[in-house]
Amino acid sequence: MNDKVLTLALLSAGLLLAALITRNGTLAFMTLPLLVYLGIGILESPPRERIRLTAARSLGIRQAEEGAVVEVCVAVRNTGSAVSALRLSDPPQPFAIITEGALQQFAALEPGEETKLTYTFQAGRGGFPWKTVHAVVSDPFGLFEVELDLPAAAEVLVQPRVKKFRSFPLRPASTLHSPGSIPARIGGSGIDFWGVREYHAGDPLRRLDWRRTARHPRQFFTKEFEQEEIADIGLILDARQVSDIRSGEDSLFEHALGATASLAELFLRRGNRVSLLMPGDEMTAVYPGYGKVQLNRILHSLAKARPGSKHGYLSLDQVHLRMFGSRALIVIVSPLTASDVQVFPRLRARGNQGLLISPDPITFRRSSSPRDPAGRLAMRLARIERRLMLRSIAQLGIRVIDWQVHQPLPPLVRDALGVARARGS
Repeated sequence: MNDKVLTLALLSAGLLLAALITRNGTLAFMTLPLLVYLGIGILESPPRERIRLTAARSLGIRQAEEGAVVEVCVAVRNTGSAVSALRLSDPPQPFAIITEGALQQFAALEPGEETKLTYTFQAGRGGFPWKTVHAVVSDPFGLFEVELDLPAAAEVLVQPRVKKFRSFPLRPASTLHSPGSIPARIGGSGIDFWGVREYHAGDPLRRLDWRRTARHPRQFFTKEFEQEEIADIGLILDARQVSDIRSGEDSLFEHALGATASLAELFLRRGNRVSLLMPGDEMTAVYPGYGKVQLNRILHSLAKARPGSKHGYLSLDQVHLRMFGSRALIVIVSPLTASDVQVFPRLRARGNQGLLISPDPITFRRSSSPRDPAGRLAMRLARIERRLMLRSIAQLGIRVIDWQVHQPLPPLVRDALGVARARGS
């Protein structure tokens, strides 16, 4: 029984009681429209056992990029008796802005008829799942209602927008022994000339150095070229609560996540092997892989990433590095806290080359910081502490990028990774 029925019943009872007490026929007559209204509602109210509705949900796209427009259509068919009043509604989705249509639809259905709830929304990053559509069947006056949740499952995954970085020569400290595009500093098959050695049985004749062989009639010499291989690269994205620093509507975590997606696309486009770890409430891992399939796996995980709570991983030092090869290049994207520094000695002790991309939280939230002398002094001390922390990490041989998030990242990554090998880091 809803509020309308209760109000009508109480009002009718009150008028009848007043009519009996005052013996006023006019008051008794005034109850008739209310009783007729209530009686029609009772007669037209749909019994639950006679309501037979089926629903099917279709989506314009199943996978999209951030900012895309998604079309949703829920078709509801009546396979039972006539329904005089039907209200369909979908729950609002977080990070979705309705651009066309509405989340509710009203209809009346005869047996065998169908109605559709359609709308479009602009999607932010994330997963948008639906399990049911909510249906309310009632009499024409809406006095007696039967609520149903009709199965209509579907999901659209909105991946983060990938900003393609311009390719640059990558110079990791070590490579995997698989053909690729990175000079490996060993002789083999490649493009760039590496040196000359004595001929070995089985060497192709086209690689013979005929000039040197002509000067040494009893010996043969073979040209060698610098072998080109691929790199093993691990990405670690800090998804803890401490990384979710906000300034108005802007989020430092979203900048870090976008940078991780772009780096994954760049490294995989160059043919490298890439993996991903995200410590947050729990550890999310994408194991090493290659190509577009691996990029899709990484973007799928990034699409669903949300900053963890205070009960998740407290420090990056708790992250297990066993998933990465002992000679892999590990790229950490994190604003860092003082307790995170201990992960870098572990990384170097394993023999890994490291790159830290640290979005600067101090500059990011400067606009919302106090402007009084005490606030300015606190900002200055925090900046000094951060510089000392980053300097201690750099002294371990880790390449460090102190990233202001509104500054272009590709040139900084190119400078860090393109010359890292030449400097022996």
